[in-house]
Amino acid sequence: MNDLEQLSVLDPAHGREPTAVEWNRANAVVDRIIDGRAVANTLPTRRPARRWVVGLAAAAAAAVAGVVVVPSLLPGTADRAFAAWTPVPGSLTGEQVMPQARRCAESGVGSGSGPVSPSDVVLAEQRGMATLLIQKRGAGLIECMIVDGESFAAMPLTEDAPPVPAKDTVEVATSSSVGDDDDQYSNIVGLAGPSVTGVDLLLADGRKIKTSFAGGLWAAWWPGPEGGEADTIKVVVHNSTGTATYRIGELY
Repeated sequence: MNDLEQLSVLDPAHGREPTAVEWNRANAVVDRIIDGRAVANTLPTRRPARRWVVGLAAAAAAAVAGVVVVPSLLPGTADRAFAAWTPVPGSLTGEQVMPQARRCAESGVGSGSGPVSPSDVVLAEQRGMATLLIQKRGAGLIECMIVDGESFAAMPLTEDAPPVPAKDTVEVATSSSVGDDDDQYSNIVGLAGPSVTGVDLLLADGRKIKTSFAGGLWAAWWPGPEGGEADTIKVVVHNSTGTATYRIGELY
C-alpha cells in the first residue's frame, strides 16, 4: 500500500466518485486557470481549500479550485453570518435580488458576459446577512454566495442546462464545505423532478434545514462541516404522493 492509499482512509468522502456537476465545476476552473481567466482572491484572509465531496485524487484539483475562486469568510464576517443564519430561508425575487445578482455576474465565473436581469436568477435565498444565488450565465449556471453585500464565493455549476430527474425524485448535484474549525460552512445544490414540492435536510446534530426550491433546483447553506462529509445528512423529499427520507449517499 502506497502513501496515497494509506491517506485515503482519512478522506471523509472516501469511496464516492464526484457527480457530473462536480466534475464540470472542477474542469471549468482548471480551464479558467489555463486560459488565465481565473478569478483572483483579493480578500486579506487565509485561503483554505474547498472540500469537494470527492476522493483524494480529485480533491487535489478541487483544492486548486478553492484557492482560486472560493475565499473563506473573514473571521468577523463569519461570526456575524453564522449568528444571523436561519434554518428557514427567505426568498428574493425581481429587483430585490439584482444587487446580489450583479455582484455574482461581476465575479467573472461562467461563460457568459454582459448585464444580468431578474429572469437570469433561477434561485435566490436569504439567511440572515448571506444570500445564496444560482443564476444563468451563458448557456450554463453559476452559484454565488454574497455576504453583507460582498461576493465571498463564485463557482461554475453547469456548462449547459441541468438534467431533470424522474418526476418524484431528487439528486444531489454537489455538496461541500469551506473553512476550518468553527469557521466552517457547508452548502448543497440538488436537482428535483417535476412532482417534487420541497426538500429538507436533517443533520446528525438534530438541526433541520429547509432548502430553497425553484426552477427544478434546491439549495441551502449552513454553519458546519457536514457538506464535506460522505454520508452524515438525511434528505427529506416532499412530493405529490407524500414524503420520503434518504441518506444523502443514495442521491448522488
